[in-house]
Amino acid sequence: MPLPLLRDPATLLPSLAAAPHLHHHHLLLHALHAHLLVTGRLATPPDLAAFVAALASSSTTHLAYARLLLPRRPATLLAHNALLRALARGPRPCLAFAAFNDLPLPPDNYSLTFLVRAAAALASAPSSAERAAATRAVVRARPLPVAASAHGAAVRRGHAADPHVQSGLVSMYAALGDAAAARAAFAEIPRPDVVCATAMVGALAAAGDADAARDLFDGMPLRDHVAWTAMIAGYVHAGRSRDALRLFDEMRRAGIAVVEATLASVLTACAQTGALDRGKWVHGHMRSRGMRMSVTLGTALVDMYSKCGAVATAMEVFESMAERNVYTWTSAVSGLAMNGMGLECLEVFKRMVSAGVQPNGVTFVAVLRGCSMAGLVDEGQSCFDSMKDKYGVDPWLEHYGCMVDLYGRAGCLDDAINFINGMPVEPQEGVWGALLNASRIHNNVELGKHALEKLLAIESGNDAAHVLLSNIYAESQNWKGVSMIRRMMKAKGVKKVPGWSAIEVDGKVHEFSVGGKSHPRYKEIEMMLAEMTRRLRLQGYAANTKEVLFDIEEEEKEGAISLHSEKLALAFGLIALPEGVEIRIVKNLRVCRDCHDYTKLISKVFDREIIMRDRNRFHHFKDGKCSCKDYW
Repeated sequence: MPLPLLRDPATLLPSLAAAPHLHHHHLLLHALHAHLLVTGRLATPPDLAAFVAALASSSTTHLAYARLLLPRRPATLLAHNALLRALARGPRPCLAFAAFNDLPLPPDNYSLTFLVRAAAALASAPSSAERAAATRAVVRARPLPVAASAHGAAVRRGHAADPHVQSGLVSMYAALGDAAAARAAFAEIPRPDVVCATAMVGALAAAGDADAARDLFDGMPLRDHVAWTAMIAGYVHAGRSRDALRLFDEMRRAGIAVVEATLASVLTACAQTGALDRGKWVHGHMRSRGMRMSVTLGTALVDMYSKCGAVATAMEVFESMAERNVYTWTSAVSGLAMNGMGLECLEVFKRMVSAGVQPNGVTFVAVLRGCSMAGLVDEGQSCFDSMKDKYGVDPWLEHYGCMVDLYGRAGCLDDAINFINGMPVEPQEGVWGALLNASRIHNNVELGKHALEKLLAIESGNDAAHVLLSNIYAESQNWKGVSMIRRMMKAKGVKKVPGWSAIEVDGKVHEFSVGGKSHPRYKEIEMMLAEMTRRLRLQGYAANTKEVLFDIEEEEKEGAISLHSEKLALAFGLIALPEGVEIRIVKNLRVCRDCHDYTKLISKVFDREIIMRDRNRFHHFKDGKCSCKDYW
């Protein structure tokens, strides 16, 4: 291979990558090294620094080679800092800490800046193994956590007031999720730049203070696409997806470039709200701009379509992806599970394993939920048994909760109790909540009381648990039990979370609450509700009032249950959406039995396909039937 003419040692990287075989690769590396030595360029600090950085950035196999080039008694830290910077930006930022401890001269402000960047990268690293490796590397050097080590070094060396170090500290604490420390570091900066302010916006939003993040965002004199994306992601993290979508609209009107990270957050917001039309717009925008279907965007699309109930489209996107990682496969498995497609969920899981992709703990949560939704007890048990033995995944509390739910839904209550008694860890709220739900499904009052007692000992303010046991009492006409639960809730200050249902029409999300009359088209909704009830009664419909938590006359119960939020949303969908268009409803609570039966009949009488996502799963209603087969 002919030796390239080098004007800048940074051009070594493409030359090294061009070597067809590892043997030739090293031969080229040695030849280039010799070339720099002969020409005398390796003796100049800038060229040496560039060569070291190129080696450290190109491959971890060249890291030892790069370190051999570092002078033991340098006149400056230039080459050593170049190595630090390359490691901080590389795939294993933990190596920067070892390099920092090996510095032959006292670190300068650049050294500390790169160390802090490495700590920030580690804090946001998705790999727990990488974070653990970093911690071990730091502990070997000094018995301090990663962040404290970097910050303490900056203070000891007198560089804590350096603007670049300060900005890095804000980013580091933001990545760690320590909003208080980020605030303290931010307060020390007289004129924070856009990078620093953006990091602070992210830190505040991640800490749940989205309003403070927005105030800071609005006050920024300059806001690039990174700042806009950080604020949108902050809203999504805080569960304020509608605010995220509104801000995205502002971003587009402002002419700010929309990048991959922005669209990924917007797709998550669409998934949270069930805004399928907005999600489709993002997908169309990607196509019209010729954007590559990256793993990140493809996974976000699969998740969005699945959580909007468009599982067929989700799988089309999944099958079209040229590259998939464990998160992509898990999103597909989870999407099928939440839509009640247990057998299909297992099939994709088998394909994942056959493709050589190692499932993680989240994957198994999805698989077990899929088995639970479809009543696949034997298959779920087999998957649970294989977790540790075959895949080396230690069960989490979520996995134990899924198994109790699997047994409980299927009516195997003795198996559920035996499983709980045999757990190697203390059962937590997910386990007792699953048993309580099983008690509701099979109307086992005594088991429900036991599960609630255990659950409230862990989480005394759980409103859903109180209401669930109230439902069990109400179905048994045990009004003393209902009153006891209500008194208990009042004494503890526990309030039932208000139910709401949302429906998207023409790209706008309309939200309804139980008995709500504030919608501008409420008169039309009221008329449609009356028509729906009239036509259903001709089919023999009678309201199921067993879950109404009041000992009142039957007629009053029917009036109360007729104004549930999903019925209001359903009536609006019938008047606002053209015939033949699916009606999609997102609900924050579990759908009640009456609304479930009611919606099944509506799908038949009005010949409409209805897709409802409640807190637990999807229900696909068509021709008077539901995909859950009344098993929910």
